[in-house]
Amino acid sequence: MAAGFRKTLAKGADALFVANKFRVAMFERSASAPAWSVVASGEFGDECIAAVSANMSTKHVFWDVTTLAEPQSVDRSTLAPVLVKKGLITSWAKTADQITGRLGHVSPEVKKEVAYLAAYHCQFPGCGKDLGEHAATGGKGVFSYFAHIVAASADGPRGDPVQSPLLVDEPSNFLLLCDECHRLIDKVDPDAYKTEDLRKMRTDSIREVKRLLGTLRYPEADIVYFLGNVTGQVPHISDRDMDEALWASGLRRSSKNPESYFAFGGQHHAPHEPSYWSAVFSILKFDLSNLQARLNGVRTGGGPRPRLAVFPFHGTSVLLLAGRLLGDMAGTHVFQPHRNKIGETWGTRWAWPTDAVVPTPEKYEAKTLRDHTGTEDEANLIVSLTFPVAAFRLSTVSADKGNLTLPTIEISVENFGHSTIRHPSDLTLFGTAVDEALRRLQNVWNVKKVHLYVGAPAAAVLLVGQKMQARHHATFVCYESLPGNGPFAPTIEISSQEVRTVGQNLSVSLQT
Repeated sequence: MAAGFRKTLAKGADALFVANKFRVAMFERSASAPAWSVVASGEFGDECIAAVSANMSTKHVFWDVTTLAEPQSVDRSTLAPVLVKKGLITSWAKTADQITGRLGHVSPEVKKEVAYLAAYHCQFPGCGKDLGEHAATGGKGVFSYFAHIVAASADGPRGDPVQSPLLVDEPSNFLLLCDECHRLIDKVDPDAYKTEDLRKMRTDSIREVKRLLGTLRYPEADIVYFLGNVTGQVPHISDRDMDEALWASGLRRSSKNPESYFAFGGQHHAPHEPSYWSAVFSILKFDLSNLQARLNGVRTGGGPRPRLAVFPFHGTSVLLLAGRLLGDMAGTHVFQPHRNKIGETWGTRWAWPTDAVVPTPEKYEAKTLRDHTGTEDEANLIVSLTFPVAAFRLSTVSADKGNLTLPTIEISVENFGHSTIRHPSDLTLFGTAVDEALRRLQNVWNVKKVHLYVGAPAAAVLLVGQKMQARHHATFVCYESLPGNGPFAPTIEISSQEVRTVGQNLSVSLQT
């Protein structure tokens, strides 16, 4: 409004302010357009008051009053404007502050209770400003307003002749707000914030504060994430994403900063391109030692392995390797990225969906597609969760024209798709199926090499890698499909000693 006022005076026009008891509309007229026209409406704040006070002597600034809730709707034929005077503005501003509750009406006991319930933060949704600290300077103080839901005066915003005097000092009738949000609901746009809306705002805020403070009881977890470009899709993860996932799982982040591994540039996303693995191995030797140091306690002075919260979204082979490095240890909590629902503003979600159904024990089954004859020392392990991995897409070492040539175990589900892993129990049951498959491969068939084909959500891929521990002794050859519905081709081999590329002379030791 202040900017509109200055613009009006700059072009030589008259300005008229029409006020009810707490809200103002500004009009203008000129020689070429003598009828009053609306310029702005809302709060007649300090900046506007100062601008008007500085220009009273121009004789171009007028004042009038109305009882309408929306001063801009006044019948202009009934206007009786007078030249504005400082005393008139001062008196109006004092009355407006009284009506909107800016001058008190709150006992110390009520202030204490309201501030406690809000945890000294603004209760307006999406604001949450710390009201005990100045944002710019960090100085400590009281920067809050105790905003009435039903106005302290019957003439105020959301005022009521009966309820206003009864609720004037009732804790349930207050919101703790910052200056901006208080002005918004009381002066800038009071019609947009009804009594029931503000009561819901208060209830929601108190519930959320209790929930967030309740997370202080949760055990801490160090955050680790493996994020990379997948088929041209560069993932994003925010602190809010991670915190929501942790809280929903009864965890909270530790004081340590989240650590990212295998982030070798968003431009690399084709695992069958030589440049992809050159980029991976260029950072692997550094990330490997850093991750192992974190896991075995070297970085914490020999302390126990920390509880981990793992967020994976990367290429299949990289996630298999990441899982191999993490190991199948208690205290490792793996989260699955979920696609957002239609209409949601956020992208990927990491918290387990609240509507997820607990899977049945038989959801994941390890089936023998071709049995071991007793002589083969190589076998196939197929994981078909996101899509069925068909035999005709396997490497020629594993199948010939769609016919399996090696002993083969497949872990699959009845309904394929990206939403296969939606509940924490999914990972538990899937892990049991992987354990059974590896037991059969290692202890029954005694194979030395496993050809691994995985079509599964990110968390499931990582879990397969976690199960590929050095004690199994076999070498795992990891495969990924070529673009489209193309065949699978090998990428890396992971043994108990090292990881190396297939077709390139690149390797890194896995020994600690």
